[in-house]
Order: sequence, then structure tokens, then C-alpha cells
Amino acid sequence: MKYTTLLFDADNTILDFDKSEEYALGRAFRDMGLVFSQQTLAVYRKKNIEQWRLFELGKQTKAEVLVNRFVQTFKLLQLPLDLANRTGELYESYLMQGFYTVPHAKEVLTKLQKHCRLYLVSNGVLAIQNSRMKGSGMDKFFLARFVSEEVGFPKPQKQYFDYCFEHIGNVDRSQTLIVGDSLTSDIQGGVNAQIDTCWYNPDHVANDSSLVPTYEIDDLRQILNIVAD
Repeated sequence: MKYTTLLFDADNTILDFDKSEEYALGRAFRDMGLVFSQQTLAVYRKKNIEQWRLFELGKQTKAEVLVNRFVQTFKLLQLPLDLANRTGELYESYLMQGFYTVPHAKEVLTKLQKHCRLYLVSNGVLAIQNSRMKGSGMDKFFLARFVSEEVGFPKPQKQYFDYCFEHIGNVDRSQTLIVGDSLTSDIQGGVNAQIDTCWYNPDHVANDSSLVPTYEIDDLRQILNIVAD
């Protein structure tokens, strides 16, 4: 096997975060008596991504991300700011029930588990990730989960991966591959950790960065050939 240790991102790599997000946000808004639309979703997603980018850069805490993404969304949509925090709390509670997975995740992990050590690497909220991994049945495939909330550093920082490798033990970085959908978190993280990278890009998003993944795939099943090559 070319790769014996695989690090998988969670959201939109194993778990279908987009679907879970839309469900949770829509339900939270309706519970608060607020109108929910595709515009609402688009504005929130933009602000959410911006806030997580700041977290990845170490410029904001995770607690600040969870608050600021809703405050900024409510400001842009001209919604009552006194409802922002409660809406965010409801959103997180419903997101814990987002057990959707991406196509072929179970099939691919079942096959990989027979030959490789699998680990989850995530910047998500610990309680939410634990709930979604367990509820989806994806938790059984991974030997350990490394969530930045516990690690103390965000992906893609080198310290995050140093922590992961220290706890995994006996890691040959030349036989280690990270798989994820985020260029700034997963691919940059792999570069910082000096391991090969696989960008999962099912929507064929243009790569406008200077990052060059070792591999790019649009179907998780393609990993099987990469690993066995």
C-alpha cells in the first residue's frame, strides 16, 4: 500500500455538512419566527466561512466564531440582533442531528479500514462532531478523532498535526495522506505537516490559491486507487 495512515476531514468529506447546515439553520430560523430563504442561507454561509478562516489563522477563538457568524448575519439581513445568540444556540442543537453522509463514504471507509489506519481531523465543535459521527455510524471506522477544540490548535497549523502524530505514534509521513475538501484547512495543513494531500472537490470549485494538492478527486471511491497505487 502506498499510504498506510489516512487523515480524513469530517465536514463535506465524510459528513454532508451542507445538507445538515441547511436543515439546522432553517429549523432554527423558523423556531424563532424568522423568515428563512436561500438568501438567508447564502449570507450565513459567507459569514460562517469568513469566521472559520480567522480561526484557522489563529486570529479568533472558536467561541468567537460561533457568536460572530450569527451577529454578522443578522446585521446584514437587518434582523433583530437580540435574537442572534438564541438562533445560534438552536442551530447548534439541530446541527447535532445532521447525520447525512457524502456519497460512497461508508463503502470507501469499509474497504480502507482493512488496510490502513484511519483518523479523523476536524476543526468542528467537539460535541457536534461527536454526535454526528456517532449518529451517522461513521465513528466506527476511525481509530481516533482529533478535534481542534481538544488539540488546542486549529487545522492547518503545524502544532495541530504535531499533536496528532504524537498521539498516533509510529507515523511514517511518506506513507501518510490527508483527505479533505478545504484548501485552506486540509491542503494547507498537509503542506504544513509535510504529508501528501488529496483535495476532495466534487463540485469542481476553481483553485484560485497557490496550493497544489498531490491529488484532486471528485468521487471518494478514487481514493482506493490512490492508496493502493
